[in-house]
Amino acid sequence: MFTWVKNCAIVLFCIALPLAAADYTTLDDLGPYEVRVERSHFVEMRDGVRLSTDLYLPVAAERSLGTILERTPYNKNSDQTGSITKARFFASHGFVAALQDKRGKYESEGEYLTTANDIEDGDDTIDWIASQDWSNGKVGQMGCSYPGFTTFMSAQSMNPHLAAIIPQSAAMATGSMAGRYSLLWRRGGTVALSMAAWHATAGSKIYYRPPPGLSREDFLSIVDHFDPVPKNYNMSSFADLETLQKFQKAYFTLPARDILKGLDAPPNDFVKLNSIPHYDKFWDELGYMTDDTRIDVPALHINSWHDYGVAETLIHFNFFLENAVSKQAKENQYVIIAPTQHCQAETVSEQTVVGELDVGDARFDFWGTYLRWYDRWLNGNESALEGMPRVQYYNIGANEWRSADQWPLPGTRYTRFYLDSEGSANSRWGDGRLERDADHSGSDSDSYVHDPATPFTTLIATTGVDADVWFGGARDRREIETRNDVLIFDTAPLEEALDVTGPVKAVIYLSSSAVDTDLDLTLVDVFPDGRAMGVYQGTLRVRYREGLDREVLMEPGEVYPVEVDMNAISNTFLPGHRVRLEVASARYPNHDRNLGTGGDNFTESEGVVANNTIHHSKDYPSHLVLPVVSPKQR
Repeated sequence: MFTWVKNCAIVLFCIALPLAAADYTTLDDLGPYEVRVERSHFVEMRDGVRLSTDLYLPVAAERSLGTILERTPYNKNSDQTGSITKARFFASHGFVAALQDKRGKYESEGEYLTTANDIEDGDDTIDWIASQDWSNGKVGQMGCSYPGFTTFMSAQSMNPHLAAIIPQSAAMATGSMAGRYSLLWRRGGTVALSMAAWHATAGSKIYYRPPPGLSREDFLSIVDHFDPVPKNYNMSSFADLETLQKFQKAYFTLPARDILKGLDAPPNDFVKLNSIPHYDKFWDELGYMTDDTRIDVPALHINSWHDYGVAETLIHFNFFLENAVSKQAKENQYVIIAPTQHCQAETVSEQTVVGELDVGDARFDFWGTYLRWYDRWLNGNESALEGMPRVQYYNIGANEWRSADQWPLPGTRYTRFYLDSEGSANSRWGDGRLERDADHSGSDSDSYVHDPATPFTTLIATTGVDADVWFGGARDRREIETRNDVLIFDTAPLEEALDVTGPVKAVIYLSSSAVDTDLDLTLVDVFPDGRAMGVYQGTLRVRYREGLDREVLMEPGEVYPVEVDMNAISNTFLPGHRVRLEVASARYPNHDRNLGTGGDNFTESEGVVANNTIHHSKDYPSHLVLPVVSPKQR
């Protein structure tokens, strides 16, 4: 079995000892029970709509059973996202696993609106499970990305039968909580263009189904003779490079609302949802989490450093640690952060590669941990989680698992690195510098041109691969750093290791010829051989510099301090490496272009060129703030 961090006194920070290979549980490590599947139970919701639910039951389990629920928009009858494999795994270990098609998706009745009805439908489904003869009245829920979103929605119902949750990579559930507005992959007030591809594939509102109200017996007699999946695009399209490149080309369409025109996409909510401002009360009504959100359930929060929403996961952990209703829920919030990408935490291996970066032996007993988590909360085994640290995370660079009692780490030094140059920081051949000393010695500013017709892009032309830090993981960015519309600021080669673990931000003093522009900042680890490997990034549409809930345009030529949240990382910059900050005003094709007019970037077609200046004088000290952890904290 997996052994938690050993030989650590009662301290706030320690390093996990390596495990023998036999101590890791995989999905192939099935338990002692054979598994029986009951297909397509129609679970009736409070409004009469029936949601199709499959049950995976352990055969000959001589006791009442706890249930692990996943509610998904991705087809419960497909193993594309691993749902069936996971259900069989948990059932073989003595739990009932329930997979449910969301309202309006695949076999389930009702009208589909992206992310709607999930609090009520989760609540009703949990009640139905708890009422079954085989149930012990305790339900756990888990899921990654959208299914993780549904997990947070169910938790808001505070159903007494919901005993524990594992939300994985579930940042999209975050509405105005902590001022984040991360709904639908949005970042810093921008629209995520990748949601167009998602809506054209997984977001279809149309499925080929029998008429509603059909009995389960009649449904089962014909279910094998039809396929509800739309035939133009479907989930498998995400693995099709040709299809992805087709969407990448379409992302250049203006206005952005027309991206899906001509792509044979099924009816979907892309235009509807992206036409609604992120700060509109519409999102609160759908259940996106706010500062008033309350839950009353133990949670094991899972994410990865190269996921778009890792900062939100850490915010969720702290928020529920402080605001859960009961003492039991408050005292049982945990978080694990892997070094991988979106929904890939459990893929860590003896040689884990994230994008193009080998991060070493990052193995962790995720599946064994999940079994013990549910053994504790669904079976009542109070010793199952004994010794488990509240916070476990992988440090990239040092390439090791670490643990702590809280986040951010106590004693963290928030260290400023000041931007400086001789006035030509453009591209990686420029003269930009990052200095710890606030004394200004160079030029007062650097300028670049943001042309929305040819925006800075994270696509590497020679390969077509996206080098964005969560779409592509850690990839060499030197090719895209050759453009003049990106400013590059580097430290000198480090003389000793710099452990950066915690939330990152930058304060940039900006002036522009336009009334609005974007700031897209990327933190980069520059290796001695020249590789420029992306660590993480932050984006802000500058009209939201006073808060994401208000729009304030700029006066051309005026200098404004703009604080950009660059999310959270754990990266050790090794001796001989350099810390690099990229400053640009676009992140095509990952979010919509700022056309610079101050109008609606989603519906407008004409833009203006923005001449942007980054000031870094004594009076305008633009700087990067890194959370530095000293060796004494380990």
